[in-house]
Amino acid sequence: MIKPKNKGAFGLSTGIHYAWIIMAIAAVMHMAGGSIRQAFGVLIVPLEDANNWNPAMVTLAYALASITGALLAPLSGYCTDRYGARKVILVGIFAFIVGALMTGVVSEIWHLWISYGIFLGAASACFNVPIITTASYWFRTHLGYGVGFLQASHGLGPAIMAIMISVLISGSSWKMAFWSAGILGGIMMLALMVFFRNRPGDINIRPFGASPTEEVVVFRDRVMEGLRIKAFRNSMQSTTTFWKLVAIHFLGCVSHSIVIIYIVPIAVLAGMDNVSAAGVLSTLALVSVSTRFLTPVISDYLGARGTMATAFVWQGLPVLMLFWAQEPWQFYMFAVIFGIGYGGEGSAFPVINRQYFGRGPMGSSFGWQAFGAGSGMAMGAWLGGALFWLFDSYTATILVSTFASVGGAFVIMSMEPTGRVLNLNWEETIPTIPAAADD
Repeated sequence: MIKPKNKGAFGLSTGIHYAWIIMAIAAVMHMAGGSIRQAFGVLIVPLEDANNWNPAMVTLAYALASITGALLAPLSGYCTDRYGARKVILVGIFAFIVGALMTGVVSEIWHLWISYGIFLGAASACFNVPIITTASYWFRTHLGYGVGFLQASHGLGPAIMAIMISVLISGSSWKMAFWSAGILGGIMMLALMVFFRNRPGDINIRPFGASPTEEVVVFRDRVMEGLRIKAFRNSMQSTTTFWKLVAIHFLGCVSHSIVIIYIVPIAVLAGMDNVSAAGVLSTLALVSVSTRFLTPVISDYLGARGTMATAFVWQGLPVLMLFWAQEPWQFYMFAVIFGIGYGGEGSAFPVINRQYFGRGPMGSSFGWQAFGAGSGMAMGAWLGGALFWLFDSYTATILVSTFASVGGAFVIMSMEPTGRVLNLNWEETIPTIPAAADD
C-alpha cells in the first residue's frame, strides 16, 4: 500500500510534500557550498595587497576551480544517475571542507591553486549537477517553482558571503574567514544529508504533481537502469539542440564570470574601498535572487527559449555601463540593472531541458551542460585578468562580457520552439534483456 504523499524521511508526517523539503535542503547546500566560489571577486584585491600577486595569478585559482568543476561535471552526472545524488554530494562536502581549511592558510600562490582551484572546484561539480538533477526527479508539475526556489538561493548565498568574507578578512584574519566557512558550512551540510533523499521512491511516494495512478518506483534493476541511462543520454546528445545548450552555458558563464570576478577590482580602481566595492557584488547577487526565482516560473508557462534569450541580452548590454561608472552610486545602479539579467541567464536550464527532452535520467546530460558552464567560468575568469595585464585596462574585458551574452541570445533563438519534446520515443531504444534460461 502506498504511503500518504506527505510522509517524509524516517516515516515522519509533514504538512507538505517532501519535494519541497528536498528543495529547501538543496537550497541551503547551494548557499553554503557554492557561495565561496561565487564571492571570489572580494578576494582579489586583498591577495594582491598582502602577497604582491598580480590579478592574472590570483584569478588563475578561480579559473582552475572552474576547469576542475567542468572536467568533473560529466563524471558527477554519471555517478548521480548510477549511484544517487546523496553519495556524490557527500564527496563534495568533504572536498569543500578540505578546500576551505587549506585556503585559510595559503602563503604561496600555488597553495591557492590547489586549495581553491582543485578542492573547491571538485566540490562545485559534486554539488551543482546532483542538486539540479534531483530537482527534476521530484517534480512532475510546477518544476519552475521548485527550480526557481533553488536558483534564488544560489543568488542569495553569494550576496551574504561576499560581505561576510570581506568583513572577516578586514576585521579579523584570512584564516578565520575561511576556517569559519569550512567548519560551520561543513557541519551544516552533513547534518542536512541525514534528511536528503535521491528520489521520491526512496521514501515510497510519488513526485510532486504526479498522477495518483503513476507507479511508485522503489527499486530499479541495476542493469536495466544502466541501459535506461545510456538510451536517454544517447537520445539527447544526438540532437543539435543539446549541444547548443552546452554552448549557451559556455557563453553565458564567460559573460557573467567576468563581472562577478572583476567588478570589485574595477570599483576599487575607480576609488571605492574594498568593503564598499564588495557591496556592489553583494547587490547584484541579491537583485539576481528575484529573477532566479521568476525566470523558471515564467519559462514553465510561456516557454523557456524566449525568456532565456531576453535574460541573456539583459545580462550583456548593461555591462557597457562600466565604461562610464566612476561614482559609487553608478556602480550600485549597474549592480541592480545587471543583476536582473544575471539572475535570469542560467536559472531556466532545468526547465528548458524538461521542455525539450521530457523526463528521464538527466544526470549525465546535466553534467555535460555543466561542463560548458565551468569552461565558460574558467575562460572568463582567466581572460579578464589576462586582458587587463596586456592592456592595463578593463576595456577589452568589458567588451568580451557583452559580446558573449548577446552571442548566447542569438544561439538560443536559433533553436527549435519548446512546444514539443524532441526525443519523445527514447524508451523504445532501450535494449531488451533476454530472460535467463531455466536449468
